[in-house]
Amino acid sequence: MKSRLALAGFLAGFAIILGAGPASAHAFGQRYDLPLPLWMFITGGASAVVLSFAVIAIFLRHKPEPGIYPTFNLLNNPAGRFCAQPATLTAVRVLFVLVFLLILLTGFFGVPSPYQNFSVVMVWVIAWVGLAFICSLLGNFWALINPWNAIFAWAEALYRKLSDGKELSRRRPLPEGWGTWPAFIFFLIFAWMEITWPASSVPGNVATAITVYSLLTWFGMYRHGRERWLSQGEAFSVVFALFARFAITEVRVRDAKAVEADTFHDIESDEAGCVNGYGAFFKADPEAREWNLRPPGLGLRAGRAPSYSLMFFVLLLLSTVTYDGYTETEHFQQLGLLVYKQIQGLTGDTVLVVETIGIASFPLLLISVYLLFIVLIGLAGGVPGKIGLLAPVFVFSIIPISIAYHLSHYLSLLLVEGQIVIGRLSDPFGFGWDLFGTAGYKVDISVISAKFVWFFSLAAIVVGHMVAVYLAHAEAMRIYDDRGKALRSQLPMLALMVGYTMLSLWIIAQPIML
Repeated sequence: MKSRLALAGFLAGFAIILGAGPASAHAFGQRYDLPLPLWMFITGGASAVVLSFAVIAIFLRHKPEPGIYPTFNLLNNPAGRFCAQPATLTAVRVLFVLVFLLILLTGFFGVPSPYQNFSVVMVWVIAWVGLAFICSLLGNFWALINPWNAIFAWAEALYRKLSDGKELSRRRPLPEGWGTWPAFIFFLIFAWMEITWPASSVPGNVATAITVYSLLTWFGMYRHGRERWLSQGEAFSVVFALFARFAITEVRVRDAKAVEADTFHDIESDEAGCVNGYGAFFKADPEAREWNLRPPGLGLRAGRAPSYSLMFFVLLLLSTVTYDGYTETEHFQQLGLLVYKQIQGLTGDTVLVVETIGIASFPLLLISVYLLFIVLIGLAGGVPGKIGLLAPVFVFSIIPISIAYHLSHYLSLLLVEGQIVIGRLSDPFGFGWDLFGTAGYKVDISVISAKFVWFFSLAAIVVGHMVAVYLAHAEAMRIYDDRGKALRSQLPMLALMVGYTMLSLWIIAQPIML
């Protein structure tokens, strides 16, 4: 979305502004000069990752099992029990379904200006960026408020009541080998729309896209079952569930009977129980339910190896966020200009083609690099023929990096341009209303400084990579019988982490340094 403006401006004379929305990941009114040369920050961050590897290698000597870590059950106190009451959960779902409907109505019937219409800022800033922050840090809030899930669940309950217990869904299994490929395709389309689509800031187009996706989602639930489609076909349920593995809360069920019919969960074992199996959670007796606080990051230990489709989904997620940041750099603009000159005249919208090539190339590049390092891990660990086994096992260690980059890249967007929603709550359609007295609210860009964003980004990226190093090392300890082989196998992974740390810090710094 915003990269389109950057490239169009740099091409100086292409003379079209192709609908960039009201979003800029670094929207500041001042320049920030780093107190030290950039190379010192980059090498310092890389050194912190190397040091964390050394510390983990020295002190991590056992084989930690997934799902086994300290927890505190929030349902053991009155506040936690109140939050988990069916009436509370239903009220929250109803509220967010109403917000969902308001987004559609304002998109279709409100004024076309993205700054005066509720839908655009809610979709691109609050729903995408804000929910990613919440799910990554606090827990899978999306599993509770997902409007497609709520509306279909209500339809299921009504149909069951009117048809003497018959099921609305046909519950046909997805074809063998599909895995999470439907969600992969939908998320790739979403990323293209968010970063590249010329009409991404037109409210009517946003509402139309949501309507089409809603119909496809409900059809998937009807044909394959609600929970199955949420876990394999609904892109945002897959994304936010991955992010929420890092979070400090989880739901857990110890009742084996409730888990029998539920196959969609993070971890299931005799010792750990069923972690984040939401179908099982609501089927279980209240005394068997747990809503736990847990240490951050440990939920990313895989109870079973992810499918290849989920592995590629994780790599797609990281690559698209990285690409979004890269589009703000001068290097991207120069490379885009080079490609533009080569294909100019071959198509009607060269800028769109250049950016589409970019967003399609980045996932392929990252997947290739990841698989290359997996080959090196296999060679270093003495199991060169186990590449097919190693590649999915280590991919969850990439998720903290994706989260860290998402937080650092979009922090200013959320805190600065997210303020637009304050005014739009009083006048969602842009008709001149002032329902709550906030219609005249002006965005305050001083709420956050470029200096704070840089140091927050530095900390987030370095910590994210440190957690990634720990997770990869823990998986290696579980795979290899010999501790020496486990350590040697992680040297290529360390090189990958250090390289990506340096690249991430360089990308984050570019829009501030320019």
